[in-house]
Amino acid sequence: MSAEPGTGRRATKAGFRAPGPGTREFGDPPKANERTGRWGLGGAFPGFALKPTPAFWVFIVAVPVLGVAALNTGNNALYLLLSLALGSFVASGTFSRHTLRRIRVAVSPPREAFAGAAVELELEVTNTSGWLPAALVVCRLVGAPGHALVPVVPPRGSVTLRVPTVFGRRGRRPLPAVQVEVRLPLGFFIKSVRWVQDGEVLVYPRRVRAGAARFAGLERREDAAAPGRGRRGGEVEQLREFRSGDDRRDIHWKQTARQQRFIVMERRERSLPSRFLALDRQLPRRDDALLLDRFEDLVSEVASSALQQLRRGEPVGLVIGGAVITPGTGVAHTRRVLAQLALVQAVGPGEDPLPPLAAGAGVYRLAEAR
Repeated sequence: MSAEPGTGRRATKAGFRAPGPGTREFGDPPKANERTGRWGLGGAFPGFALKPTPAFWVFIVAVPVLGVAALNTGNNALYLLLSLALGSFVASGTFSRHTLRRIRVAVSPPREAFAGAAVELELEVTNTSGWLPAALVVCRLVGAPGHALVPVVPPRGSVTLRVPTVFGRRGRRPLPAVQVEVRLPLGFFIKSVRWVQDGEVLVYPRRVRAGAARFAGLERREDAAAPGRGRRGGEVEQLREFRSGDDRRDIHWKQTARQQRFIVMERRERSLPSRFLALDRQLPRRDDALLLDRFEDLVSEVASSALQQLRRGEPVGLVIGGAVITPGTGVAHTRRVLAQLALVQAVGPGEDPLPPLAAGAGVYRLAEAR
């Protein structure tokens, strides 16, 4: 069962809820009543917001003039015109209010969103009226740029459209509320209602032009490779008899000829180059606004470097304080790395140090200028 505008109840099927008293909208300060419409003199009109247009003030001036002229002249045509004007005013208000009460809007989050980059939100506009279409409905995002005009929504039908918008900062952001505006048929008022959306968007760090990735030099012990499966080119650790599964290219032919049996070289695995991007999230002063802004730039640089390497198919790992993501590739791994960077927060000195194995040369670290 859907909720009517102004009731403050959730619509369980459509995935949205109508804002009630005291609801705080996306990007808006708290108000006493989010669903209160206001006339110019401050009187409350329940159910939807009401804003007069210039056409309304022209109508307000023209109707008394027309009424006085009809009374003074006794002209039946003027009486008919006055009746038609008043009747149209009432019919227009009834039609627009019916349209507004029957419109439902649900927003679907995007697959991925980067801070500062345009992204499209998918809006599904549904008309629950069984006999009247909804025409020229404007859907406007609250607290975020973006709006769209819906030409016609058929009775008991729905229309899907995409609205471009921008999220300014990384992290978890709630889906913006949608303000539905109706002006037709005569456009004396702009009637609107807000639908607060359930759900949120994980916004990845801002993409910037990144230079060469600075991989941290992580010191690792060189473990002996399994017999016959060492990395070719590594140092020879010992000579032994050939076993099933050994690489024939590792056969030591001089020793084989001397001992009259196959002898192979067992090699120690070479240390692989580090593929970790290390971010030190400790700041000299945690409450310094300038340092926090520079930290955001640093996070964007790390995210852009990681994304550049991963899109080339190269494995990348991530170290943020005590959290470590092992090197990997693929879409799922890319989202995991970007999600970690989207949620990272700066801390004070000594609160979350990097592992001792991380060398300082390739670490992304914010140092206070002296």
